[in-house]
Amino acid sequence: MCSGRVDLGHILQAFSNGMDGVFIAGCRLNECNYTTQGNYHALNTALLCKRVMEHIGLNPERLSIEFMSSAEGIRFAEVTNDFVRKVRDLGALGESEGIGKAELKSKLAEVRKLVPYIKVMKNDKLGTRLTSVEQYEEFFTREEIDSLFREVVSYYIDPDKCQACMICARRCPAEAIISVRNQVHVIDQEKCIKCGTCFDVCPPRFGAVTKISGEPVPPPLPEEKRTIVRKTKEAEVA
Repeated sequence: MCSGRVDLGHILQAFSNGMDGVFIAGCRLNECNYTTQGNYHALNTALLCKRVMEHIGLNPERLSIEFMSSAEGIRFAEVTNDFVRKVRDLGALGESEGIGKAELKSKLAEVRKLVPYIKVMKNDKLGTRLTSVEQYEEFFTREEIDSLFREVVSYYIDPDKCQACMICARRCPAEAIISVRNQVHVIDQEKCIKCGTCFDVCPPRFGAVTKISGEPVPPPLPEEKRTIVRKTKEAEVA
């Protein structure tokens, strides 16, 4: 499998499943077998994930990415064994970092839910081809990632503008929008993955979906008040 298939969600899933370390091996940079240069994307994904790990209190050394050719069997064995020894020295995930199992599970679950949002916000950088090892350390900065999590956006459907067209509900990849015909739609904030699809597909003539950052999302409209009363043509004429 091309290392370009490695997703931020895959790495976080592995840690959520209790893995103490994650090792990614890819073809040499600039020697892509498929001409897609997916290994650059894998590299940037790993660099991003290391900063995310730091943000939630995990040692970024638990994640490693190396590039080599299929002919370098000896080198593959050496770097793999070195990584295994390093992870053994670090100990069980969370223990050396002083994070309890319940807290760690909660932190990883929250970050995994934000993976689509993180990828959208860092899409341009994830597609960058780094040309030197010196660029790796500061490609994603701690301040940048702290700000990313501090300013997480949320989406809210304005009940005064929603026309219950159901477009956002049909397009939502997380099925996070509660929709009933002729009723104001409501975003389930617990299910929302912050991808912004609802914001993008809401018809401009309605403009019902708003993006919120740095402030709490208004409470959802009570179910008994969600019915939309539409004006009849007779009423409009009168």
